[in-house]
Amino acid sequence: MTETSGFRILAICSGNVCRSPLVELLLRHRLADRPDFVIEGAGMIARPGDQMTVEMIRVAGRYGVGERDACDHRARRLDVATVARADLVLGLARDHRAKAVQMQPSAVRRAFTLTEFARLVEGAARERTTEFTPAELVAEATARRGLDPQRDRNRDDIEDPIGLPQAVYDEVGRKIAGAVDTIAYALGRTRAGESGRGPGEPSSGGPSLTFSFRPV
Repeated sequence: MTETSGFRILAICSGNVCRSPLVELLLRHRLADRPDFVIEGAGMIARPGDQMTVEMIRVAGRYGVGERDACDHRARRLDVATVARADLVLGLARDHRAKAVQMQPSAVRRAFTLTEFARLVEGAARERTTEFTPAELVAEATARRGLDPQRDRNRDDIEDPIGLPQAVYDEVGRKIAGAVDTIAYALGRTRAGESGRGPGEPSSGGPSLTFSFRPV
């Protein structure tokens, strides 16, 4: 089976029935006019075939996701091949990012938590980024990671709402949607470009960059 080409984004959580499916569905919705993006999700302890929770389906609908799309979701278990072919890995918590890097050490330069990546590319939303490819945007985020003035590990974990009231799902959805909107806007302003890696091929450390984001 031939893999679909494009810039691949992978969202990871635990069971792939709440948080990462919402990221996946929202990014697909927000980037619907960019066929060069391939967006998928997986869970560290997912039971393949499980459906998205009813509570999160409700949340997804409030942010523009069609009910059929949400109901059609089926959980996938995270594996090495899925991480290896991803050009951007977004964990919903620090342990999800850590697991991806443990499975595929070369992913360290393209793996972030969702909220971390949103902070790092937020400046791009105020810049003209159309001359940058998605891979260059990821490389710039990696370069800026250690300089993040708002870095706070306690802010980088989005709570797992499984078994909790709808109000918790609503708050989790609000946090995810806010981060996704920032990321989708920055990615949506890039120009289409190859990832620079074949399926399963380790990253070479990112492209050579000749740009920087300027404060405004």
